[in-house]
Amino acid sequence: MRPTEVKYADLFCGLGAFHTAFNRCSNSKVKYTCVFACDTDSGVRGVYEENYGLAPHGDIRSLAYDELPDFDILCAGFPCQPFSIAGSRRGFADEEKGNLFYSVLDVVDAKQPDTLLLENVKNLCTIHGGSTFATIKQELQKRGYHVAHKVIDSRYCGSPQSRRRVYIVCTKTQPYEFKIAKRPIVPVSSIIDGSVDSFCEYRDKYHLRPCTGGGMMKHTLVNKLTGRGGRQGERVYGIDTCGATVCASGGGVGAKTGLYEVGEGLIRTLTVGETLLMFGFDSSFQYESLGENKKRMLYYLGNSIVVDVLVDVVSGLR
Repeated sequence: MRPTEVKYADLFCGLGAFHTAFNRCSNSKVKYTCVFACDTDSGVRGVYEENYGLAPHGDIRSLAYDELPDFDILCAGFPCQPFSIAGSRRGFADEEKGNLFYSVLDVVDAKQPDTLLLENVKNLCTIHGGSTFATIKQELQKRGYHVAHKVIDSRYCGSPQSRRRVYIVCTKTQPYEFKIAKRPIVPVSSIIDGSVDSFCEYRDKYHLRPCTGGGMMKHTLVNKLTGRGGRQGERVYGIDTCGATVCASGGGVGAKTGLYEVGEGLIRTLTVGETLLMFGFDSSFQYESLGENKKRMLYYLGNSIVVDVLVDVVSGLR
């Protein structure tokens, strides 16, 4: 007996976290097939095609929506910068990115998929006093969807990264029920590559200030001249528990991944390979299409969704 084929579209596809999750959830009963993907970034489109054999289209706003292939599930981790604490927080007032949610609705109106899987920063639920999220929910309900949402921290889904995001699942039949298992914490040590021998040379400019409280952070870097420190790129984490959120906009010494003490006095950022594992991608993930610009992957990962969480969410679909 052949498995039932379920088709999906991958909007704002990025590195393909949805695609990877659906591949892992395919089995003898159901086979998930991506029939369409899009992203504005040409570099990430190349990486996506390199790994999944499907060339994404460009800007969603340039599409003829009624000409898209039919699909059962629409996936969209629509741009988070207008809603993020680290971004503009202008919400729908951000004309370039804030209104892309309405482009998602245009696709929904044209194709009428049975299920929507949406993801964004947790701040989406509270920005502007909750009015932005209320608008999103209202627009989805007007189109006949039951709307379920939950803020999930990836550390409880088997990821060695604490990354809190809101997941929105919209269905036209029975309401979706989140049944996310709370798994044991996976430490950063599990993804550390012991062969890396390039470390942060901080001693000339900074000294370490110990942190107390037993959390993820062990030290902060404090500038010897100014006495200032402790900003996001100057925080040093341990590897015995889960790590901090990888941030596309992160700067400073610990840009994007944060700093980790991987041995006594040995401090460094995470490599691209280690960061891929932080998000649930496996070590076979390719990014040769970026050529000499492979560090760009850290930016793409900072905008990615954690695969481990999506596997749990997709597994809950009826």
